Amino acid sequence: MTSPPTTLLPKTMRAWLVNRAGPPSPTTLQLQTIPAPSPSPFPPTGTNILVKISHAALNPVDLHLINTLPTWLPFRRRPPFAPAFDFSGEVAALGPAVPESLGISVGTPICGALNLAQIVAGRGTLAEYLVCDAHLVAVKPEGVTSAQAAGLMGIAGQTTALMVGFAGVKAGQRALVNGASGGVGSILVQALSGKGLTVYGVCSAGNDGLVKRLGAVETVDYTRGELEVLLKERFGKKQEEEEDQRLDFIFDCAGSQALFSHSEGYLKEKGRFISIVGGPSQGVVPYVRNKLRPVFLGGVPRAYDLLLLLPSGKTATQIAQWVSEGVVREAVVDSEFEMEDVIKVSFIPTGS
Repeated sequence: MTSPPTTLLPKTMRAWLVNRAGPPSPTTLQLQTIPAPSPSPFPPTGTNILVKISHAALNPVDLHLINTLPTWLPFRRRPPFAPAFDFSGEVAALGPAVPESLGISVGTPICGALNLAQIVAGRGTLAEYLVCDAHLVAVKPEGVTSAQAAGLMGIAGQTTALMVGFAGVKAGQRALVNGASGGVGSILVQALSGKGLTVYGVCSAGNDGLVKRLGAVETVDYTRGELEVLLKERFGKKQEEEEDQRLDFIFDCAGSQALFSHSEGYLKEKGRFISIVGGPSQGVVPYVRNKLRPVFLGGVPRAYDLLLLLPSGKTATQIAQWVSEGVVREAVVDSEFEMEDVIKVSFIPTGS
């Protein structure tokens, strides 16, 4: 489809910019009017597309980057930058080399997530327009609002697809999701249940109803005591004549070293512990401690994997397909804010 005349595209836009490191506040994060994305205003080049953003979804990693990223090079010399990975909106213009096989044209509703390189370059989704590669987006599935799509097909949904695909899950297996009511956990519970697994969720008592509605057969309230003790009581191997209650998978979306350290008591010998939380060391410490340390040096005799997402339109399309198939039925949207109120989001507690 022919792109619209350049006069229809703005020369400026609004964007939230981080001016210095620190928790989101009026002094660190400010809404400003800046030039529209380069090449501005028109047209994109190669396989790039210009996206008119309608919604952006925030993740814990976004708040972490706002706290730390401006202190990294090159931001010591080149502040400010726009944060946030997830987005939904529509195609405003597209480059001449965008493949027809992607099924997008001007006006197509799309969604997806940026990669870290684009965030480091300062071009995040807390803005009205964005230039990105067409291979990072997926067509928004019908029946899903733009607000829901920003979360489902963004970092949380794509991380879910990564975990499920990496694990190679099969119907009839037993899986525990730690952080079952959070962004990734709420989608993961649905995906595992939709694929025929028996799913257990770790959450607070207040989120029991939500997690069960999403597909968990049972929840474990982590506020009742030490989680590893509660799990051993519930899933620990009993007498030989009894059915083995141990788990095939533990998916850690919240980050708990103790959960893995004691997993021999509730995870099968060939079971797998899969985490997406790297911690302050960005994954180096847990990977060395849990993946590389042999048992005779104190290592845990269970398989451990730490996954890192590389966002792509292919992965976003996988989630869109799950939505169409009914494997994933719901996007949990805690709150929705106007662009002017973005700074209020940082004060909302995350689910667990």
